[in-house]
Parts: sequence; structure tokens; C-alpha cells
Amino acid sequence: MISIELSGNNYRAGKLDAMRQFHLSRRLAPIIPPLIPVFIKLKAGGLEQDMLGFASVLGPFADGLAAMSDEDSEYIVGTCLSVVQRQNGKAWANVWDVQGKVCMFDDLELPDMIQLTLRVIQENLGPFISGILTSQQGLPMTSTQTG
Repeated sequence: MISIELSGNNYRAGKLDAMRQFHLSRRLAPIIPPLIPVFIKLKAGGLEQDMLGFASVLGPFADGLAAMSDEDSEYIVGTCLSVVQRQNGKAWANVWDVQGKVCMFDDLELPDMIQLTLRVIQENLGPFISGILTSQQGLPMTSTQTG
């Protein structure tokens, strides 16, 4: 479970089950390349306080989301927010109503929703994406030419 502070609110995010991770990764596949700088920036820390840095890495991600169908983009955000809770006094409340497909907090705005979504993606798919990058970087370059 990860803890996140955004706009004066405390959030915590859990893990997605393996099947939801699978479906999330399938829908994210077209925008994984633009997500790489986002993951690097998130791993370095301080993205929540660095709005210019966040904006610089958010652009390609937002473009990728914009190119997706409504169904896929809503699936990504809804699936990610389904494992996020917000501290509400001493209790924790779910951020997303899965059945109603609606945010449970009227003051949770789009920039924070996107940051929470990205953090859940990083937590759940970061090792998978890193593994893909590592395995591709480690592949030897071979030539198929014969002479």
C-alpha cells in the first residue's frame, strides 16, 4: 500500500488483482512509451510539488489518453481509482464507486485524479514495464545479413 498526499488530502492506494493488472496493461499498451518519463519523474519523487515537471510529463500521457476510446480511458481511471482511499477524519473512504462509476468526492479535481491514477499504474505495473525495458535493453543486436 502506498501513501500519497495531494492538495492537502491523504490518500492510500492498494494493489490491483492480477487480472485487473492484465486488463489495465492491455489498455495502456499504446501509451506505455509516453509513460516512461512519468515513471522516471515519479520515482525521483517530488512530482506532487513540481507542477511544471508534472505538466511536462503529463502532456504525452494526456495525449495518449485523448486518443483512446472513452471506454478504455474510463476503464483505466476507474480501475486505478477503485483501489484508492482518502482519509476522511479518522476513517478512510473509497474514492471511486465502482458500480456507479463515479468519484465519491466532489472536490477531487482532474489533476489530482490523474496523479492518483499514475501512482496506481506505477505501483501496479511499474515492475512489469521496467522488466520490458530492461529485457529490451539487454537484447543483443544481431544481423541477419549473409555475405
